[in-house]
Amino acid sequence: MEKFTLSSGKKTVFIMGAGASKDDDIPVQNEILERILKGKFAYTPKDAKTCGGKEHSRISSRINKLVSSVFGNTAPENLSLESLFNILETALDKRENIGKTGLRDVRVYYRDLIQGVMYATRTDADAQTHNVKKYLLKKSNNSIKSPYTELGAKIYKNYNSKDINFSFINFNYDICLDRVLLSMYDKNPEKSFDLDYGIDLGNYTLNSANKLSFKRPRLRRLFLLRPHGSVNWLFCRSCGRIFSKLTRQNRAVDIREGTECYSCRLTNLEPYIVYPSYNRIYENKHLLKIWMSLEDLLTRADKWCFIGYSLPDADRYFSYILTRIYNFRKAVNSAPEVSVVNINKPVKRQEEILNLLKNCSSEKCSSLSSVENYFAETIKDRDIFKRFSVYFNNVVKYECSFKEFTNKYLEVK
Repeated sequence: MEKFTLSSGKKTVFIMGAGASKDDDIPVQNEILERILKGKFAYTPKDAKTCGGKEHSRISSRINKLVSSVFGNTAPENLSLESLFNILETALDKRENIGKTGLRDVRVYYRDLIQGVMYATRTDADAQTHNVKKYLLKKSNNSIKSPYTELGAKIYKNYNSKDINFSFINFNYDICLDRVLLSMYDKNPEKSFDLDYGIDLGNYTLNSANKLSFKRPRLRRLFLLRPHGSVNWLFCRSCGRIFSKLTRQNRAVDIREGTECYSCRLTNLEPYIVYPSYNRIYENKHLLKIWMSLEDLLTRADKWCFIGYSLPDADRYFSYILTRIYNFRKAVNSAPEVSVVNINKPVKRQEEILNLLKNCSSEKCSSLSSVENYFAETIKDRDIFKRFSVYFNNVVKYECSFKEFTNKYLEVK
């Protein structure tokens, strides 16, 4: 595979999906529900000893009860998080019960499921794991497992005095990338990488004495757009502000009991994520601003690099945005270079099984062509690279993990 070069001469947008956080032990989309049902959350020692641990157990128990009451004996592995949200959301929209599950209970289950998603996508790694400056000071970097940190280190070493010509669009809820980019801050505005979420955070308005207070991004802005929100964002329905807890993740008690708005003090803050559903609606003013900035970045970038992202059907609005912008740019002869970093597991597994069959005796493998056709049919929608080839021309494919990509193929000049 060819090298991927990140340079100040070309504008690059990295589009991150769940696969990008896999090396940080953050679940991909189809693993989140399983973690909720099994209670496999990232616990801190403080959580385990306080109400945080009890709240995690309560959420897991509640969602197990929801699944058993609505779906009976259906095996959890046959359910998807999207389908569960869709059922609850449709019942709420129609104001109908689900069998014996009344509308009031549906509302509570809906809130519990959102909390479960937030707990399941937390990281148990401390902030130092994603600290670029600490990483670079280490004599041996082998102890650092996060590819986000390795990416940040390469950028930090090579971009200290150059124009920042790259941005990030992250569809994940976790804060691994946030931590890395925040650690690249410097008091000197000419050397710093100031993180810009593309929205006016409520933190900017807080008194400097408040621990959550921080200043607006300065000249060297590094955009990190989050179209689906974040596990450490909280929203106030009264003043309409969003607050980021930066490197601190929401405690269980913050979400269950609520935290009073840091600005207006009128309402408790709420989790701010766009839940995984086939009926996603982006109406909030902050989300609309993020989506407008997203379109602007994609329109101006020379290179689009998708990492751990699979163009899921649930992201149909983003697929539309990509298609519209790419076809416009192709029509005016300015189509971006498209690169895709993904392990493509279904295809790899198919190749492994076919190779095993080919090593069998000729009598046993007389129907090999039929087996090949069957596999081709069953995984045609699961081949990540084929999905991207439908939308874009000349896709550069990196069939590897994010970590392997940062180690072997990424160059920063």
